[in-house]
Order: sequence, then C-alpha cells, then structure tokens
Amino acid sequence: MLSRPLAKLTDDRQTKQANPNCEGKSSSSMIGSVMLDLMRRYAYSWTTRVILGLITVIFIFWGVGTGFFSTVHPIATVDGHRILADQVDREADRIKQTLENIYGANAAALLKSINLREEALDRIIENRLVNEEARRLGLRISTAELREKIASLPAFQVDGHFDFRQYQAVLRNSFNMFPNEYEAEMRAEMTQNLLRNMVSEAVPVSDSEARHVFDLRNERISLAYIEVPYQNYVAGISPTENQVERYYQEHQEAFREPERFKIDYIHYDPMVLAANFKPTDKQIEQFYQDNLKSRFTHPEEARASHILIRVSPTANPEQREQARKKAEEILQKLKKGADFAKLAKEYSQDPGSRDQGGDLGFFSREQMIKPFADQVFAMKPGQLRIIKTTFGYHVVRLEALRPARVDTMAEAKPRIIAILREAEGRRLAREALDQDISSALSGESLAAIARKRGLSVVETPFFSQAEAPGVVPDPKLVQEAVKLDKGQVRAVMGASAPYLVKLVDLKPSYIPPLKDIQERARQALIRSIAEGKARAQAEKLLSQIKEPADFDRIAQQNGLTVRKTGTFSRSGGTVPGIGSLPDVADAAATVPEVPGVIGRVMQRNGNAYIVEVLSRTLPAEREWTSAKKDFMQEYAARRQAEAWMRFVDALKAKAAITIDTNQLGVQAPSSTS
Repeated sequence: MLSRPLAKLTDDRQTKQANPNCEGKSSSSMIGSVMLDLMRRYAYSWTTRVILGLITVIFIFWGVGTGFFSTVHPIATVDGHRILADQVDREADRIKQTLENIYGANAAALLKSINLREEALDRIIENRLVNEEARRLGLRISTAELREKIASLPAFQVDGHFDFRQYQAVLRNSFNMFPNEYEAEMRAEMTQNLLRNMVSEAVPVSDSEARHVFDLRNERISLAYIEVPYQNYVAGISPTENQVERYYQEHQEAFREPERFKIDYIHYDPMVLAANFKPTDKQIEQFYQDNLKSRFTHPEEARASHILIRVSPTANPEQREQARKKAEEILQKLKKGADFAKLAKEYSQDPGSRDQGGDLGFFSREQMIKPFADQVFAMKPGQLRIIKTTFGYHVVRLEALRPARVDTMAEAKPRIIAILREAEGRRLAREALDQDISSALSGESLAAIARKRGLSVVETPFFSQAEAPGVVPDPKLVQEAVKLDKGQVRAVMGASAPYLVKLVDLKPSYIPPLKDIQERARQALIRSIAEGKARAQAEKLLSQIKEPADFDRIAQQNGLTVRKTGTFSRSGGTVPGIGSLPDVADAAATVPEVPGVIGRVMQRNGNAYIVEVLSRTLPAEREWTSAKKDFMQEYAARRQAEAWMRFVDALKAKAAITIDTNQLGVQAPSSTS
C-alpha cells in the first residue's frame, strides 16, 4: 500500500533535484519544498500516527492517569472547538523559552510575575478566533508561501540552506512538535498577520490629529499654589466619646477587617523531584547534537552595565537636554571612582537591571537595538560611554567581550543535564500531583503525601489577600486558595511549578466592636474633622481671590506660603511639590485666561490646595517638526494596537467560550482531611 506513493514521491524528488530551477523557484527554496513534502508524506507513517494519537489520549493533561481509559476533558472550548491541556502546556513552554532567550538570566524574575498557563490559554483562544475570522473572510496562505517562509528561517538552515534533519531536530527539541503541527501553526500565524495588517490599514492617522495629541502631551505649564495642611488643625480637635461612637456607627465599613485565610501547601519543585535523575551519556550526546546550532552555538557577545536616564518619545528639547545633562553628571561621578552598582540603583530608570546594579549580563548584537549594540561592541572592557537611543541616555560600562564560539560537549554538559533534569522534574510533578490529589481526597494528610515525595508542607499564618505577597510566594496560589471552602483541596498550576493546596481555616470578614478599636476610631475622626477644616479654609480663601493679583496677598494675610512649581509637562499628571494630582493638570487647561486661578479647591492626602496657572505653553513648531516622524510612528502603532485589541475583544464577545478553571487550577471535590 505504501510502495506506490513512496515511489511516486521518490520520482518527484529525483525530477526536482535534476532540475532545481523548475517552476521558477530557487534551489534553496526548492530543497525546502521537497524536504517539507518528504516529511509530510512519509516521515511519520499512518501506523505511527495512530499509536502516537493513542499515547496522547492516555498521557494528556496530568501524565499517566489513574485509569487507562480515563476521560480527557478539554481545558477550554471556543465555539465548540476543544483546547486540551497539552496544547496549553506546550504554548506555555514556548512563551517561557522565548522570554529566556530574550532576557537571559533576568527571565526568572519576570516569569515569577506572570502565570504562563493562563497567558498560554489566552493566546490559543485569541489565535483560534482570529484564524476562524480570517477563514470566514477568505484569507489564506498558499502552500508555496508557507514552504518559502519555513525554508527561510535560519533555525532550520545549515550553511544557509534549509536542512530537513535540522528542521526535525529543532521541532522535536525546541518546540516539542511534529512537523505537521508546526506547519499548521505557522500557516495560522501567517494568516493572522494578514488579518492584523488589514485591521491596521483601516486606522487612518492624520497629521492634524497627531499634532493635536502631541500638543496635549507636551503642553508645558507652570503653577503657583497655596497649601492648607490638615495637620494645622489636628492639635485643636478633641472629640467626645459620643462623637467617636457616632463616627464609628456612621463609618463602620471603614473599620472592617478583611477575610483572612490559613493554608497548607506542597510545592512540587521539579528540581527537587528530579534531584536523583541522571541522564545517560547517550541522552546527553543526542541532546547536544540536536541543539548544537540552536542552543550551543553563540555569536560574539558583550557583557555591559548601564544606567538609563529615560526620555519619552514625546519629550521636548528642554526635557531631552535635562536628561543628557543628568547622564553626563553620572558619567563624571563614575570617572572619579564612584561605585557603578550604587549609582545604577539610585538613578537608573530601567527596572529590569536597576536592582542588579545595572548589569545586563552577556548579550549578542541581535538582542539589543542597533544604536546601543553598535557602540557597545566598539568599546573596550572597562571603558565608559554615554549612548543615546530611543529609550533615552544610557551611561554604559563594558565589562567584557566574548568572541563567537561553539560550546564543547564538556562545556554544554552541565547545562544539558539541568535542562533534562528540569524536564524530567516537570514530568514527575505532573505524575505525582495526579496521584496525590486522589490521595488527599481519600483522606491522606498533606504531611504524609509530602513525606513520601521527599517534599515538605508549608503551613502559613492567617493572611488577607493584601498581606499575601509577604506570606505566599506565588500570586496564582493565592488566587486559587481564596476560592476554596474550608478543608477543600485544589491542585494549582503556579508560575513555575504546581502546588497542592488545602484551605485549613478561614476567618470571615468582620467589623470589630468599638471597644477594641477605640483609639483607631478616635484618630480617624480627628483626621476627618481636620481635613474638613482645611478644605473649608481653602474655600474661604479662594472666594476672596477675585483676580490673580490677590493670590499672594491672601496667602500672606493668612500666614501661608505661595510655592511655585516651575515649568513642567501637563500630561504627566504629577505636580512638582505636590505629587500625583491629575485633576490639577486637567483643570489648568480650562482656565480661560493666564495667569488665572483654578476655580475649585484641590485636595490630596488630606491637604487642600488653591492653584494659580502662571503660564501655559504649547510646543513650538520646531519641536513638532523635530519629533514628528518618530511621534507619528509611535502614535500610529498605538492606535493600530488599540484597534487590534478592540477587534479581538469583539471576536471574544461574540464567541461561545468556556474555560474549565478547575483544570487551570485543577479543583477537586471537597475533602475535610
């Protein structure tokens, strides 16, 4: 049965190889096409696919189930289309690997802040809806376009040409996919890009619209203000017990104690579970050969530290010059021997490297934007330099240069062992959790379960959701634990590993009796009265200011100080000397004449403010001309991204989407063990 199509394919291959320019295609493109055809038609036989299909059904979601014919439930459905847990896990692994490739050693901190599984499921749902809409609109990617795209990807090439074995190895080791799966996903991605471009092209951005937004963002104002502090009135307020009790009765919700939880949990740390796992030399060698180009071949790399003084794309020349001068001041301090790490922690506006003393680790040219990379790779170790990019001004010190290289087997071996050990640990974690959730529901204690795994149970004190970050390491664990009933057990897929969690006890939210919080209620009443007095006084003074000339006189008569902000950008919403107060910045735009007083009292942190607008200046024509190109691109990109998000949200709103949150957090029936 297989011989005839195989013979035909062989003949086709021989014909095309004999005439590599047939159908007008290049040699490398043709090789790519042939190889993809070979893979699709006989690299995986029908028998093999049937067996693999059965294995997938058996092993899906948690690994080997509790029964051979265990039912596989979808983790979500989209208009009746099933999304299975292995799809979600694979997409989560892909996101993780992408972040690790981009951020290197800094990826671990980022990964702690996101839930990979939820992010992966959301991506799959969106991709499904978008591609279904593209199909409805008649958008499609031809097989020739797909072949050309895949054959052009460097990861699948050897010596600049598509290589079938390399293609198989990369898909197997880096994507955990079969070629037909990868090609389906690549076709879907290319189709999605077609639709995204259609949506983007339907978002016109005129020069006048962009200029109006630019002016709003970059209008500069200067203010004078009179502050009436509430603290000025605190000392003279002595409420009676009856007043305190009345305040307590009228504001009971302000004194409510939040719901608090006490949980026990087991962390299925893959590296702990696989601590004794030792891959064979053959496994290590195979992994090394399969990933030699993608993981163990390195381009020239630099290690640098930087201090970023950020500059907004819409910053005016004055703001850019201030940033440049700040960078120059820091550079001079470093040249005089100041500690780079200390200055980075103090001044750098790059949250990704600031806490590491500005250390960016090793990176290749391709991992950084071109202006930064070009200058860094031209420096000598120990050299200092200011580099200007679209992000702002970087004060850079080159730490080291590392030439292009290929890791030897000896060099790669520790990393390979760690990768294989982590993969084995994840498998063991899924397998253990599948068994342990059943044991917990059957009455076995978490302590006994943990003991047999060589793990430990973490017992928390009572905590509220606001207090959780200091008690529980994973936000996802908190999100799922607080949904449980007392004694209930749930398996939770955390950001980096799964957990088995039990809600041990729960203290409901309550309002404490007045006798327990007498002083707290008294202080709250005093502050409330003081804030009211400060506002009343400010309103009284404001009523006496009939024209700008009265502003200083009224302040002086009442023993108050007039403070001036200097010129600042209105769009930020932060007022120098006061702090974040967007209402002031917005109200400043409505004052009909400048100088002029804002016609209402502003309040922040209990203090009351009377504000005068001293000046209001739109960006000059030269500023718009200088910034126009970059701003138009940035503004258009933002408008297009917003349009795409609205488009996808509309697809979601129309779709029938169901998500089994019990599988995202694998909830099981209640157990009171």
